[in-house]
Amino acid sequence: MEEKLMAKKDYTKLAQTIIENVGGQENIANVIHCITRLRFYLKDEGKANDDVLKNTTGVLDVIHASGQYQVVIGNEVTNVFDAVVSQLGPGFSGEATPAPAEDDGKNPVSRAMGNLIGFITGSMSPVVGVIAASGIIKGILALLTLPQLGSLLSPTSLVYISVSAMADSAFFFLPILVGFAAAKRLGSDPIVAAVIGGVLTYPQLVTFGKAFKLMFEVGGFKFQFLNYTYSIFPMILAAWLAKKVGDWLKDHLPSYLQMIFNPLITILVVSTITLVVTGPVIQGFANGIADLINWMVHVSGCLGGLLIGGFYQLLVIFGLHWGVVPLVAQQITGSGESALNAIISTTMVSQGAAVLAVAIKSRKDDIKELGFAATISAFCGVTEPAIYGINLRFRRVFISGLIGSAVGGFITGLMHGTMYGFTGSLIGFSSFFNPKNPSDLNSFYAFLLSSAAALVVSFVIAWVWGYNDKMEMGKKVEKKQRPGSTPKPAANLDAKASEETLVAPVEGQIIPLAEVKDQVFSTGMMGQGFGVIPSKGVLTAPADAEVTVAYETGHAIGLTTTAGAEVLLHIGLDTVMLKGQGFDVKVKQGQFVKAGDVLVEFDKAQIEKAGYDTTVICVVTDPHDVKVNLPK
Repeated sequence: MEEKLMAKKDYTKLAQTIIENVGGQENIANVIHCITRLRFYLKDEGKANDDVLKNTTGVLDVIHASGQYQVVIGNEVTNVFDAVVSQLGPGFSGEATPAPAEDDGKNPVSRAMGNLIGFITGSMSPVVGVIAASGIIKGILALLTLPQLGSLLSPTSLVYISVSAMADSAFFFLPILVGFAAAKRLGSDPIVAAVIGGVLTYPQLVTFGKAFKLMFEVGGFKFQFLNYTYSIFPMILAAWLAKKVGDWLKDHLPSYLQMIFNPLITILVVSTITLVVTGPVIQGFANGIADLINWMVHVSGCLGGLLIGGFYQLLVIFGLHWGVVPLVAQQITGSGESALNAIISTTMVSQGAAVLAVAIKSRKDDIKELGFAATISAFCGVTEPAIYGINLRFRRVFISGLIGSAVGGFITGLMHGTMYGFTGSLIGFSSFFNPKNPSDLNSFYAFLLSSAAALVVSFVIAWVWGYNDKMEMGKKVEKKQRPGSTPKPAANLDAKASEETLVAPVEGQIIPLAEVKDQVFSTGMMGQGFGVIPSKGVLTAPADAEVTVAYETGHAIGLTTTAGAEVLLHIGLDTVMLKGQGFDVKVKQGQFVKAGDVLVEFDKAQIEKAGYDTTVICVVTDPHDVKVNLPK
């Protein structure tokens, strides 16, 4: 039924399934989307059902990253997003995202970095599409002015100047776009932030900035104007400052003065601070980092290309590639080029070539359909549909792509190729033409050779070694083929894995499940098991198992034993409300553990002080025909 709905481009049922399995509307603080993913900001990620979503038609995968619950959709993400918002209401359409909790029980450094990355990527995600499109236009203009093609277009012609303005506008007014998006991400006034971005791109101040005009001098230290067109990070910080100043004014100004004086004071204060202090510091630091990385990529040559090319797509698996986007954008807007992006481009081609091999070789209609669609997407610069739809589910295909991209990166580094635009892969060919020197074709030749090599190598390896129709998709064998474990032969599983013995997961007094003060557990609704009144705050594995669910809140762990039984360990009752405070999770989803390995350390006293029962519950939620012996 779901496949028919998808074919008719009716995403109502899929949207309903997603909403239900992220914890329902009441668990959603906000939702935005990028090129391939729905990015939920959930009040409690522990309420989301990863397994159901991962096995839902139309969902490629689920990722926990950057403070977001990311549901990977692929090319249809915009349609699914619209369907989700239509059910949730316009209040959830990305207009505001609540700030993260001040204390979520995580390591302060880890929490701060997660919030920072989430804020930066949330500010950049809505802008990526327009700057990518602008980069393609600029590349095509450079192509049309090539002397080798007879200079089809003159740089002084009205057509060139007009189209160039269309391409340059997104970069020139980037502070306004980023400020608006950042304010929406913070839940502050986007118009105020856009006005501050307008201050940074005001023509007279831009002229002053290009000439480094002196503002004033204090003790021999000169404060100068800078040019903030094409900049990103100064405006992101300015949007954050505007949020803080605006919130302070809301608390201290009378209501009848709010409408005029709140934006007035915010714009004056934040614009001044940005122009005089934070702007020069952040811009100098950002340009320095961007130039340093460009220099390192150029200097490392083929070795840097080999390593970056070989491993970059691993970042995509976890959604961490979005942390690279602002850096690449800063390189292109600052120095006009990005050697890093040139290498990244080959990784997109290689994953597309690998999935193309699968699509052509397979005789299964569903694999062919998904494979060809994912190929087109990858060659257009978006690899998630290929990675999550096919390549990762047949791991050799993904590895084939990595090998091809390592070869492509090696060639790019060897030839010192670079990019002058944002869009990579095959569709981004025009980004390799130098707008300032159209006759310089070194980077374009590097693109042609590296892309061809990545395509051929990935395709051949995937065809010969990576895929055949006898292989099963990863999701169907995920619990049998445990990451990091050595699968047992089928004969041993049949002969010896029909029985499993659990040990107590925590030191203390074992009690019957019926005595647990929660009817969901005590009635056996969740399965058979037992409870433990803990004497120590250390939860350990009751048997050799794979960690299939590891809630960030730390209150519960899901395991699948080597025999195949599914076991739930729950620390205390209603402790999810603590939102991770007092819990320290020691394992990750997909990790293989031995009986007695530490899973979670918890502060028993803190939980009791908060008024919660600390009883640890162990239930077998699905034995899968395995006889499970419980401790007494």
